[in-house]
Amino acid sequence: MTLYNSLLKRLILPIGDKLFGGNYLKYISDWKRYDRLSEKELQTIQEEGLQKILDYAVNNVPFYNAFKADKKLSSFPILTKDLLRQNVKELISNSYDIQTLDKNHSSGSTGVQSFTYMTQDHKFFLRALQTHWWNWSGYSIGDSLLQFGISQKRPFIKKLKDIFYRCTYVKAFGLSETELEQLSIELNSKKNIYIAGYPSVINQLAEICIKKNIYPKGVRGIVCFGDKLFEHYKKNINTAFGENLTLIDTYGCAEGMLMASKYDLDYYYIMSPHVYLEIVDDEGSLVLDGEMGHVLVTCLTNFAMPLIRYKLGDLAIKLPQKDYPKTRLLNYPLLKQVIGRETDIVKTTKGITLNVHSFTGVLEYFPEIKQYKIIQNDLDAIIIEYIVDYSYDFNDEVIEKIKTKLNTLTDYCLTMTFIEVNIIKPTRSGKPQIIESNLKTK
Repeated sequence: MTLYNSLLKRLILPIGDKLFGGNYLKYISDWKRYDRLSEKELQTIQEEGLQKILDYAVNNVPFYNAFKADKKLSSFPILTKDLLRQNVKELISNSYDIQTLDKNHSSGSTGVQSFTYMTQDHKFFLRALQTHWWNWSGYSIGDSLLQFGISQKRPFIKKLKDIFYRCTYVKAFGLSETELEQLSIELNSKKNIYIAGYPSVINQLAEICIKKNIYPKGVRGIVCFGDKLFEHYKKNINTAFGENLTLIDTYGCAEGMLMASKYDLDYYYIMSPHVYLEIVDDEGSLVLDGEMGHVLVTCLTNFAMPLIRYKLGDLAIKLPQKDYPKTRLLNYPLLKQVIGRETDIVKTTKGITLNVHSFTGVLEYFPEIKQYKIIQNDLDAIIIEYIVDYSYDFNDEVIEKIKTKLNTLTDYCLTMTFIEVNIIKPTRSGKPQIIESNLKTK
């Protein structure tokens, strides 16, 4: 730990906690303690937290007042984004004035914009958990950090944070090749730096590093959040920044929940003192662990606006208990895989379901295709838009090879139309989207 890191932790941050009425350092300490607990102890904390938030909600939140007769989780309604939008005020606890709460909004990448509220102290709680994940990468508060984010305008408090945290904040999307190259040159001059942000833009930076033959040696760890960390992203990142760096993949949502993170395993640790996750089928019934389903999340820590059985619009798979690794660093419950948004899958007439990984697992072997997007408007057909990288030897045979491999996956039940385009537009949030399913709207 450097002198500056020590000064930041022991003097500047405690002063910040007092000035802004937060418990940031205490929450960091709490998460360090949780990491040392046994599976049984963590389960007890989660169960007690769940019952506490359910009891609180039925007694203090107008939307849930109707459920006083039965305080079991299964008796609560599934809270969709539409219900959240329609009942914002009714979901605020009677103990809080909405005017005193911080407002958050989702990126709207699922198509429905939603708003949530929380206390300033709860924001400190989330920031502490985020910092804790970053610590897993080897990062220490005060280390040099390159962070990619969506917020183009940094308010005064965040600018102040960037200064004290030695954070260079860069826009996540819309970076030109020239800007990325300049970033890679700046990274190459650093002896000790960490990177945090969207995997898609970190991958773009890695690609530029490889293309320009710039291999920064000072990157110690990378924390990914906001979109999916694909296998070909990992390969590029490790090639550009080194095989030995620590790469942390996290899973959260803009509504104020940091749900899970990878660390020493290829599975996600669920942050059970903070959230309770259910995986359900289309009818809302629990699926077996190991089966894919819709994610319902209950936040155990936001009492100003309790979100109970909130349907994120994501698909995921829990790891069956029998498959838990015998040796692991932490004892939180495990999530096997985060599939992504419900619209990130392609369905077929034969009941075969393809997720994003189905396509990346094929197209990553065709460097001639620079970028692509799968669009499904009908159950028996898909459109594949693609951008060609003409630095490779591209011809029609490439498309035929891709089509053959995808036909094998789908048992020839999909009609595939390939369309070469010059640009593939991102979602409204700026995030890239590989699959666009329009089946539900038809």
